[in-house]
Amino acid sequence: MEAGKHSEEARRIAALHRYDILDTPTEREFDEVVRVVSAICNAPISVINLIDEHRQWFKAEVGLGVRETPLPASICAHAILQDDFMLVPDTLDDIRFAGNPLVLGSPHLRFYAGALLKTPEGLPIGTICVLDTKPRGLDANQQALLRLMASQIMKLIESRQLVIAEQAARLRAEQLAEENETLARESDHRVMNSLQQVSSVLSMQARGVGGVAKAELDSARHRVDAIALVHRQLHLARKLTSVDAAPFLRQLSEQMKASAPARIEAITVDVEDRCLAPEWASALGLIVAELIANSIKHAFPGDRRGTIAIRYRREGDASVLSVEDDGVGLPAGFDPAKSKGVGMRVIVAKARRIGAELTSESIGGRTTFRLRHSG
Repeated sequence: MEAGKHSEEARRIAALHRYDILDTPTEREFDEVVRVVSAICNAPISVINLIDEHRQWFKAEVGLGVRETPLPASICAHAILQDDFMLVPDTLDDIRFAGNPLVLGSPHLRFYAGALLKTPEGLPIGTICVLDTKPRGLDANQQALLRLMASQIMKLIESRQLVIAEQAARLRAEQLAEENETLARESDHRVMNSLQQVSSVLSMQARGVGGVAKAELDSARHRVDAIALVHRQLHLARKLTSVDAAPFLRQLSEQMKASAPARIEAITVDVEDRCLAPEWASALGLIVAELIANSIKHAFPGDRRGTIAIRYRREGDASVLSVEDDGVGLPAGFDPAKSKGVGMRVIVAKARRIGAELTSESIGGRTTFRLRHSG
């Protein structure tokens, strides 16, 4: 006799499908359950059975050797119409199963006991069951075990659904991150190109003038170049969260040296390997560019030759940038915060914005600007 439909069949089937478990590969956790149940109940067959619309599908099984059978022959389809447990000591004595092909023919099922797998809403989606080829029963402990295993199986199914949802969310997050990275890299590329065009215009304008105007145009170009270099580093490094300090400051110094007058013999860089946040790299680049430009402009008047040295490293719990030259030194009483020069005002403003302390000193013909930033 074929089982009737559950009173809430549509909701029951929808709940089963939401778990997205049908037709999935075998999984160790479920396989272990049927092995334990088979052993403790001393039953040759044990099955985790999910009742679909037109078939019964086995998530795990011992003793059957198949993954699904047609629904009309399903004993479990009758079980899900019960409250929580069904026990059939002898299928030939039960009118529902006396004509069942699985009872009259192979595998000649004569005994059945199953506990229902119920969703949190109380909808039965299947059973954990044991079967035998001879009439028999289960003691109270074995029946309690089936009920307990039914509860544990539903916890496994619920956990499995959460894991799948988490994996899907993680995959989507990775896809969005990749899309955002592509957009940001394209943005960096476009900004970099635009800044390079601005730099070229400033360079052409500087070649057509002299004196103070040329110095101011060169200074503006150095600022633009420093910002462009940040975007270039982000674009080439294939990462959006950091800029490598050593190559960044080295390339910036090389750019400044290439446009410096011949009396600047060298701009050396001594930087620890570390990564900078983009906003910190941008501020640092501007400050370094301004300090180098300041040294070129004021520390080496006339034919005086010399060098500029850049250092950036950790000192205790702080990051310290120093730009040092061996030029003529600072005027007596010089205070960066009170300077009226455009470049020095830019340096002071940037230092304040990033919460850094700026100091300067001239000793024995060597001038050093130090920028100290905690963290």
